[in-house]
Amino acid sequence: MSEHRYPVKELVSDYIRAGSGVFAPLGLILLTDLLPLVTYIMVALILLFGIYGLRTMLRQATVITIDDIGARQEGPLGAIYDRRIRWSDMRDFRLRYYSTRRDGKGGWMQLLLRCRDGSDSRGPIRIDSILSDFEEIVHQAHDSAQERGLSIDPTSATNLASLGIGDGDPAARPPDHPPDHPVDPVLPS
Repeated sequence: MSEHRYPVKELVSDYIRAGSGVFAPLGLILLTDLLPLVTYIMVALILLFGIYGLRTMLRQATVITIDDIGARQEGPLGAIYDRRIRWSDMRDFRLRYYSTRRDGKGGWMQLLLRCRDGSDSRGPIRIDSILSDFEEIVHQAHDSAQERGLSIDPTSATNLASLGIGDGDPAARPPDHPPDHPVDPVLPS
């Protein structure tokens, strides 16, 4: 079992953005005489960046636990934020890359794990690449997905190859493996 947290040094820039986004408009409101429309815009910015700051605090307090049974996300809000996905219940594995520049450099990856409906997961788990030991987590989730015979979409396969996992080709579903989603029967009209 391994526990992973978002490192504070990686979140400092998010805290700086949130703080400047709250205090700059607040300073303008308090120190100048603004038109009512501009004041409303400044209040909206304060709220937006305040929510961004709270989200960053939640990420800092989040603990991701990975073990042989599955992945678990625990946060400060308890039942609202906690999620658990057993590897045996996993139905979706996606690895996405979000670039911050046109040349494709300078971005982050996000791992998305979902389990089948009817389980006790309470929703998907999203893990960003700034989390400690991200590649280890991706490797374990990928191994579990392959053991279950889950198909890996082409985008995820390419992103896995960039991490040195897999060969870049989407994994084919074994023919004897049932589909991830039950097929709805067609009702006669």
